[in-house]
Amino acid sequence: MNIAYAAQVSAILRQAGDMIRNHMFSDVREKGDQTNLVTDMDVTVQKFLIEKLSEILPGSGFLAEEDDVHEETDGFLWVIDPIDGTTNYIYDYRHSAISVALLEHHEAVFGAVYDPYLDEMFIAAKGQGAYRNDERIHVSQRELASSLIMCGTTPYEKEFAQETFDIMRRMFLAGKDIRRSGSAVLDLCYVACGRVDGFYEQRLSPWDYAAGVLLILEAGGKIVTLDGDMQYAKRIGLIAGNAANVEDLAAVAGRKPEHILQAGIAQVQKKAQTVSASDLDAALESMLNDMAQEQEDEE
Repeated sequence: MNIAYAAQVSAILRQAGDMIRNHMFSDVREKGDQTNLVTDMDVTVQKFLIEKLSEILPGSGFLAEEDDVHEETDGFLWVIDPIDGTTNYIYDYRHSAISVALLEHHEAVFGAVYDPYLDEMFIAAKGQGAYRNDERIHVSQRELASSLIMCGTTPYEKEFAQETFDIMRRMFLAGKDIRRSGSAVLDLCYVACGRVDGFYEQRLSPWDYAAGVLLILEAGGKIVTLDGDMQYAKRIGLIAGNAANVEDLAAVAGRKPEHILQAGIAQVQKKAQTVSASDLDAALESMLNDMAQEQEDEE
């Protein structure tokens, strides 16, 4: 699929956005535990997306968040999150998005994310760049010390809390500041357009990241996976950033990436190597000392 399909997909996502913005949900249920919630609107929007996207590519498969829709195929596969940020939606926090990615032979070739509250449409096609409301976007070029970093807490898997908040603390100390928004795909879109400079989360599902990763790559950004090769149909951990900060972000998270995923190269990445805690603490202390020395020299 190329950027020529953007108008059709955008129109579908805008219709779905109107449904979310103009109609309140009437039912909420738990999926496994009290932190993982789904509304009747999630299900309604997902069914609408599957129906309309099937008309664009008849015979394509679907991998979607709600109701265990998993029609994996070696051909075209749509990866859908009808409402990324469901808890935000339930609490009327007004920071949620619809996310759609298209995989071809297990590789992302098209992605679209729509924020119905800000009326922002993010679109990317492999080899054709990334756009926000028809304007070309690019990642920032800020180094880690000046970076605003989005972080996710993997709320459905509390066993990652210790590691997650340890890494968030290190990123807070090494960077400008951190943020937690409740919508991973919007976090990734904000990295892609340079609104923020980096992203970290320990576990994400394919519908959380598939479109956002392509947007970042097509906007000139870089991705480090925490769990081996990039495989768009599995749960993984991610670090995202730009050429100036992504290696430092990975180091702060205790990883030594052997390869960094970026546009224009084979999308294969070996698992980031874990660094020992003592080495990490020493490296972070050295980094902070260097930053302090640079500030003194400037003064």
